[in-house]
Amino acid sequence: MNDVQEFVLLMRTVPRDWRAAIDRRLAPLGLSQAKWQPLLYLLRADGPPTQADIARYLEVESPTVVRLLDRLEADGWIQRHHCPGDRRARRIHLTERARAVCDEIESAVIDVRRQLLGSVTPQEMAACIDVLRRISAATAEVTASDHGQPTVKGSPGG
Repeated sequence: MNDVQEFVLLMRTVPRDWRAAIDRRLAPLGLSQAKWQPLLYLLRADGPPTQADIARYLEVESPTVVRLLDRLEADGWIQRHHCPGDRRARRIHLTERARAVCDEIESAVIDVRRQLLGSVTPQEMAACIDVLRRISAATAEVTASDHGQPTVKGSPGG
């Protein structure tokens, strides 16, 4: 494996492994990524988001987020309310139960982040951010200029 292949592999596996570390920390609370990610998003949101906002954040299709929200609501984590002026849209609100647990979720996320980034110097972090910003900008350019050319077979994700 060359450096570019390893880089692409790490770009895919590191976020997955990071979330798995948080999952292990939150398992005693009965929370997996499917639950803690939307709860944390709701906690951090400026106001109650819509189901569509949550679907975009989680990068899932609308039917998937509806099933997820059904489970969260049945378990007492969220409540859904119709949006004024748009009966099709619903705003999602955390319940008091969820708000009480969100402090523990936030704490676990911060603890895992500290553990995982503990050996990274500020200079290394700045260099990494610079590289990722350049890749992000290049991705935006490629996406904007893409004219529907087919993906090369056998090379998903890079």
